[in-house]
Amino acid sequence: MVLGNEYRFEQLLDSGEIERLRREPPAHFPGCAAASLTAGCVRLDAVLYQDRGKLCMGYDLLVKDRPDSPEWICYDSPGDPVSLEESEMLSVLDRAVNESGLSYTQCSFRELEGGPVHKEPELKL
Repeated sequence: MVLGNEYRFEQLLDSGEIERLRREPPAHFPGCAAASLTAGCVRLDAVLYQDRGKLCMGYDLLVKDRPDSPEWICYDSPGDPVSLEESEMLSVLDRAVNESGLSYTQCSFRELEGGPVHKEPELKL
């Protein structure tokens, strides 16, 4: 697989930061990516999220609706044990791509035309 600059691995949190957050979880934790592996039109994020007051780790598989789109769409959440190692994440991503019939280089979805998105005004407290 030759993707050039369309292949990127980023570790956003190290294991020490994750453990510190797990020991002292913030009251309102919106979740965040701990590592991200992008390969063309697919991306696998190792995410830290809150579930019943505890911080847990999971994967989110994201796709683009067209190769040049700047936006990502959450497609699935593989239940594999989470690793922040690039090689392990690549293995999970490759299996998920193959099992789902996705492609690293081509969009697997028909583009749907939708109406305009209207942003709700922000509440000021």
